[in-house]
Amino acid sequence: MATAMGAQKPDVVIVGGGVMGLTSAYYLARQGAAVTVLEKGQLPAGSSYGNAGLVVPSHLQPLCSPANVREGLRHLANPTGSFSIDLSADPWRMAWLARFVRHSRTDHVRYAVGIYRVLADRSLVLHDDLVRQGGQAYEYSRNGLLCIHETPQSLEAAAREAEELARSGRPARVLDADQVRDLVPAAGSCIAGGVFQEPDGRLHPAAFISWLADEVRRAGGRILEGTEVFGASLAGTGVRRLQTTKGPMEADQFVLAAGAWTGRLGAMLGRRLPVEAAKGYSITYEKPAKTVSLPLLLEEARVAVTPFADSLRLAGVLELSGLDDRLSARRIAAMEHDLRRILPGLGPLKVREIWRGFRPCTPDGLPIIGRLRRPHNVVVATGHATKGIFLGPVTGEMVSQLLSGSRLDPSLHKALDPNR
Repeated sequence: MATAMGAQKPDVVIVGGGVMGLTSAYYLARQGAAVTVLEKGQLPAGSSYGNAGLVVPSHLQPLCSPANVREGLRHLANPTGSFSIDLSADPWRMAWLARFVRHSRTDHVRYAVGIYRVLADRSLVLHDDLVRQGGQAYEYSRNGLLCIHETPQSLEAAAREAEELARSGRPARVLDADQVRDLVPAAGSCIAGGVFQEPDGRLHPAAFISWLADEVRRAGGRILEGTEVFGASLAGTGVRRLQTTKGPMEADQFVLAAGAWTGRLGAMLGRRLPVEAAKGYSITYEKPAKTVSLPLLLEEARVAVTPFADSLRLAGVLELSGLDDRLSARRIAAMEHDLRRILPGLGPLKVREIWRGFRPCTPDGLPIIGRLRRPHNVVVATGHATKGIFLGPVTGEMVSQLLSGSRLDPSLHKALDPNR
């Protein structure tokens, strides 16, 4: 049967051309499935475009944590805070925020970290497999991550966490201020020290998305850019077709992987998925004469600094305020102020691009990966917050397993089930 733009009906239609949609398409196409990806923008786009590109098995805490709730409340009246919560929201978002606060308990954080550890371990294996095919195309490397601390108290707390990481097989070294400056000569006198996370790394997110898209096409998949979904037709307990700006799209199975917009797609199918948007920012600079050689986290400022071949990116901020696309000049200025204060040796910086995007977040801090009960032929893959580019490969693999009839590990199914 013909579908949108005259093509034959695919086995699977994936809504969303970000990292979750494209990794799902990649693994499905490799299994021989006929896959079509629908992307409302032009690739690379969305959160998969402008993020920090960090691959961080050392940072597995969920967004909902006691520390983040305290941070959010502290910055309610601060327009330049690194983490903010909009309390003037609609009733749905207020209910979501109440669930977020309820899950911000130490016992739940511990549980979520355990789930993330399983996902992270598998995703690292898959990243290493992918890099053998095309890693040079998207600057993948695992040469470590340096977390820079400005206060002795923050460094001491990080040192305790480093000991726990080392016991779990993730080596981390505590460095004093001079050792940090040996690795990062641009660092200033305000720092107390740092923690070097050996297993971590980075990739260029936009290049990764472009590479995945090329691989999907090479495997026979179709990617329809500029194609927005605005409705759905149901038949029995399943979805028959999606209505798109390029015509109807039929398939046997559907995947909702549209990041922060996945909740709206679920509503079209009669399902209210608990996905909220958290806006983040990045500033990409032309590569400075004195750059950094490895990715950094400036802990007190809560921003990441990632070096790429021809640029330097500063990324951070979490605004739990829905799909509000306005750019805050004050937040951008605050991020740049922190960068110049902590890394004064970078010298003059020329801005190439200022970006903002939406991270998909859930109230329990865990992603949604699984099949809906109704409509029964829909799989959801979203809610990874700040870990999307890192956990994309394992998510795509899990989606392909679900669509081929396999079942997830029971503990993962319970934690990630969209029906939870």
